[in-house]
Amino acid sequence: MTNEDYINKVKRLKEIEETVKNPEVSLDSMETLIEETGRIVKECHEYTRKLREKVDSLNNIE
Repeated sequence: MTNEDYINKVKRLKEIEETVKNPEVSLDSMETLIEETGRIVKECHEYTRKLREKVDSLNNIE
C-alpha cells in the first residue's frame, strides 16, 4: 500500500460513515459496508504497523 492508497482508504471510511448515518440505508447495505470497513481498517492497521516498524528500526540505528 502506498501513502496515496492509505489516504484514499481513509476517505472511503469517511464516505461509509456518512452512508451509515443515513436512516434510510437498509440493514443489508449496512452489513456490506461494515464488512468493507473491517477490511479497510485491517489494511490500514497493517500499513501503519509496518511504517512504525521502519521508524523504530531507524531510531535503533543511532
